[in-house]
Amino acid sequence: MSARNQTEIRVFHLKRSGGHAIFNWIAYSTGRPVFSLNNLLARKLRWRGRRVFKSVIEAAARDESKRTWRFELDPSLDYKQLADMPKDVLMWNVENVRMDSIPREPLYKIGGASKVLGQSAETKTVLILRDAFNTFASVHRGIRRRRARLKTFYAGHWKAYAREFLGETSFLPADTVKIRYNDWFRDEAYRRTISEQLGFDYTNEGLNEVRGYGGGSSFTGQEFDQQAQKMDVLNRWRHFKDDEMYRSAIDAETVDLSTRIFGDVTEGDWA
Repeated sequence: MSARNQTEIRVFHLKRSGGHAIFNWIAYSTGRPVFSLNNLLARKLRWRGRRVFKSVIEAAARDESKRTWRFELDPSLDYKQLADMPKDVLMWNVENVRMDSIPREPLYKIGGASKVLGQSAETKTVLILRDAFNTFASVHRGIRRRRARLKTFYAGHWKAYAREFLGETSFLPADTVKIRYNDWFRDEAYRRTISEQLGFDYTNEGLNEVRGYGGGSSFTGQEFDQQAQKMDVLNRWRHFKDDEMYRSAIDAETVDLSTRIFGDVTEGDWA
């Protein structure tokens, strides 16, 4: 069967981890026409019902829900035509998926989504992680239902993502490109290294955009769109350092894992 997609890029991340910012930057970095699907397993996309593309046709025209780069979708396409059309780059992400569920979900196997998304000539996998202190702060600042899950969901699942990031588990392919959001945000040399790992030319294009996914930043919404590098995303934890609910989600193991990956983001100011 011939490939419908030349390149497929699969991105795994937790909500409030900077995943959409990096996703956006990768799309620009390809330098090619890109079609994307946000949160592929969300109920509205109906993965097993195969109507994955229906909800993105009109959304593709809205800047805050950008679905395409370097080409315009024909507004007359129905979802089946959209699914069947050849794509230079197809990008999709999933948010908050259980790391240990990956081996059981056909979608996450290389080529596993081909019945719906089409065969891909090459596939790249990306794992994005933000330090626990700032991830949890953004979750705690966010919508109520997510905040209520800080300790019951995020505390455990962040650890699972951290262990995968460190190579202590291997639910994702061995050649997965692992991106530390903190370093991606502040270090151009690190971004250049990531571009090289992905096989793309380096660009700063899209770096300052704040998209509307999930309302943008938990703290500032889209206020800093086109100025994203001015956001104080590495110090969000300070807003809640004395908050009992926030602190209860960060145990000694979380501190250890976060420090091993990101260093001490609190600079000794956590006790």
